[in-house]
Amino acid sequence: MVKVAISVDNHFDVNHVDGLEMLKYQAVYLVEHGYQVYVNAGDTYNDFTKTLAYYRALQRELGDQVIVRFLAGNHDMVKGATYAEIQSSVDPLYLHEKVLPIPTTNAVIIGNNGWYDYSLGQLGTTKTPEAYAQWKRAFWIDSAIDSPLSDGERMQRVLQTTQAAIEANQGRQMIYVTHFVPIRSAMVYAVDRPSWQMATALMGSAKLGELLTGKVDAVAFGHEHFRDGPKLLGKTAYYHQPLGYGLKRLFEWQSHDWLTEWQNTLVTLHVPTLAES
Repeated sequence: MVKVAISVDNHFDVNHVDGLEMLKYQAVYLVEHGYQVYVNAGDTYNDFTKTLAYYRALQRELGDQVIVRFLAGNHDMVKGATYAEIQSSVDPLYLHEKVLPIPTTNAVIIGNNGWYDYSLGQLGTTKTPEAYAQWKRAFWIDSAIDSPLSDGERMQRVLQTTQAAIEANQGRQMIYVTHFVPIRSAMVYAVDRPSWQMATALMGSAKLGELLTGKVDAVAFGHEHFRDGPKLLGKTAYYHQPLGYGLKRLFEWQSHDWLTEWQNTLVTLHVPTLAES
């Protein structure tokens, strides 16, 4: 078996954690527990240049013992990269719109940052797409992200590149990793919180889940900081285990230690080798 670890929403800077110091402990944990692939699904820093530097340092620390890959969440996109750079193959470790074959297996990891198109907005509201976009520009962190496209257009690229990756890997076990929420059943709604009602539209896209369900074997994602148990839709297992915030004003952890939370929120997948298949 090849052991794959997936993590998301680590938020080093928001959580006031020194990532370059912490990676030494992460590397030891990954090696000691037999992981051979580690993928992060975004929101590592509020600066893409810091995120990239961190994963380069983590790969150096691990050497050839563990393959490291990462995606950019919306926080990573706030600073340090243009839209063109986010969409480019900026580094071999960057998995956006790429496919990683898992060595010695018939499996691949399909990476895509993802985006949103307001289709996960809270049911029963009468908000228009224009209202969601206006609220985003006024109140949401994503207003700082460089984007020459509308949210709907940006999401359309996600769907197109995802469809192409699925078609290109028919007959293989497919693990899809993204930052944003792809299924409504993972959403948490609150009728008494108007600001959250607006934010739900910026969590992801139901259209992505419609595309993935029944076609890929597993999906891991984050962005919405509510942890779920695995959900099986058809043959597709959905994993949602964000690390999230350990702040005094917004405490989402089950312990008071970042490393413990990272360990406890790792999604672990066991992929059979060709010899075991």
